[in-house]
Amino acid sequence: MNDETAIRKLARSNYWQNIYKSSQENAGIKIFENEANFSGLQILFLYWLSVYNMIYKELLDKEWAYLSKEMVEDDIRLDAFLYYRGREISKKISRNKLEEEKRRIKSKGKHTGNITPFSVEMIRG
Repeated sequence: MNDETAIRKLARSNYWQNIYKSSQENAGIKIFENEANFSGLQILFLYWLSVYNMIYKELLDKEWAYLSKEMVEDDIRLDAFLYYRGREISKKISRNKLEEEKRRIKSKGKHTGNITPFSVEMIRG
């Protein structure tokens, strides 16, 4: 078992997830003795605590159809899901930006009366 695998196993455990959540809610609870100058392993551990915290929330909220407890416990499957999740979120952001641009162009067209291909290019910047 390599360092990252061990860190991920710790980070997804109930014990460390409870400590992490408590440290977020109560400034008196610290994860590490040092409060700055974290080592590489500490930074990696904090990263995975944060990722698993987010994933457990999404699992609880049933936000993703493919997300399961078994997937969370399998590093390879979870990495694939995180990649999929990132792509889906990027697509959603792109769709929202496109819709916003369409609304802005429509709104501009109502005020000026005419929108030409040239004016559309000017709006896009």
